[in-house]
Amino acid sequence: MEATTMTTYPLSEPATIYAAEPSGDATSEAVGQGTLEKCVDIVADLSADEQKSVIIQMDDIDLKFGPEEISELLRFLREETPGLSNTEIAEVKSADL
Repeated sequence: MEATTMTTYPLSEPATIYAAEPSGDATSEAVGQGTLEKCVDIVADLSADEQKSVIIQMDDIDLKFGPEEISELLRFLREETPGLSNTEIAEVKSADL
């Protein structure tokens, strides 16, 4: 049986978008702020060149997304289908009883 990889992103956690130095480090210039999901929405509205010049830094987690990771995150969120709703989960649980 082939193992599957599950990717999870802390979409509801607070994050800040910073302008990036050519070296890839974040500057002190904040471009946007909100949850990771909101930050991804902001970055998605930027031009391709602008997307390559920002970094998303999680506020409370030691995690940052550089241009390459942001591109992967945008692709993942476009391709990902929504999960089950609470109602659908309840239906599955009650069907198991």
